[in-house]
Amino acid sequence: MAKIRKRRPKHRSTGHRPPTPEAALLAGLAAALDRSTPGPFLAAAGTLLGTTRGEGAPPVTELVFSLDDFGRPETRAALLAIAILTGDGELRRRLRREIAAEGQVLPRWLAELDRTEPGDRAVEISSVYGDVDHLLVSATAPGDCPLTAVVLVDNELGAFAADGFLVEQPLDAVIPLIVEEVGPDPTVRDIATADARARIEDALSELDLGPGTGGYEDWTEQRALVEWLIALLPPGGVVPEQELTEDELDEVAQQFLACPSGSRWTGSRALLDDVLASASGNGRGDPLIWSPANVRRLLDPDLWYLDRETPGLDRAPDLLRDLIRHGHAERGLRPELTDLALVEVDAAEPAFLTAVRELDADDLDGHAPS
Repeated sequence: MAKIRKRRPKHRSTGHRPPTPEAALLAGLAAALDRSTPGPFLAAAGTLLGTTRGEGAPPVTELVFSLDDFGRPETRAALLAIAILTGDGELRRRLRREIAAEGQVLPRWLAELDRTEPGDRAVEISSVYGDVDHLLVSATAPGDCPLTAVVLVDNELGAFAADGFLVEQPLDAVIPLIVEEVGPDPTVRDIATADARARIEDALSELDLGPGTGGYEDWTEQRALVEWLIALLPPGGVVPEQELTEDELDEVAQQFLACPSGSRWTGSRALLDDVLASASGNGRGDPLIWSPANVRRLLDPDLWYLDRETPGLDRAPDLLRDLIRHGHAERGLRPELTDLALVEVDAAEPAFLTAVRELDADDLDGHAPS
């Protein structure tokens, strides 16, 4: 699945100097403008807009002034695309007047780009652990040119937009490609287009506030394209809460204590509550689904995710084993995934128990008479 990206002209080694950045830009824009579909030209416009993002980056107005200085057909076309992508009506009207005055003929997909129609379907593709969601939305540009935007939301790092891109394919054609990329046992479901817009906008806000790229590749060059497409969708959607309320966590605890594997933990409610509270950060906030990474996080020997004052902390690995068996059965996960989580508990347990024993020893030293 090829993302819409700016194409860079190939240069042959002829002994001549390579073209200047300005010449390369003009050549790339001219080539993209000659294409029968909008993807390459939108990619070029997205790349240009990407230079205006980030600390110390010039504002969009400075980019507009720079392109204005060229006074060429391809830069006027790029400015028109930028005006439409950013929703700058004044700039769009000015460019249309100038293009008409010059007698410049634009391809339909650009001349009428502001008439792009949003699709009526949005799809969520989730990984088996709920740690990652892919949100897919679509639109049709003039000339029946299909466009699909894909946004990867990392739920483990605050539901931020970790990646995003636009492709020149119908949504139905992109779905199986993302399913294959997500891996075994994904969940695919339709969601309201307004909800998709709200969730993507919220994830973009988290990206701006939060963890940087989170180890993912930077997707600044694609962001303007994604933002433009989702702005075509209806507003008013709902972003689901990821964190469970105290009442919801209590209900999960009561169900666990009532099951065969959980009944022996009735006298360890404080430990159970501590584990469930930490587990509400798993994926989309489901304390009954445990990936190996979630297990490692809970049983981190630095004890970042459990209260050091919780009674019976040394029993946390045993409790977690029972909770995993119960939770995965409740959620219908394959036994192989349960086994993977239990193997991770076994691997993490020795270092975790050593840390708890050292903690207990420190407490005893602190209370010893001087």
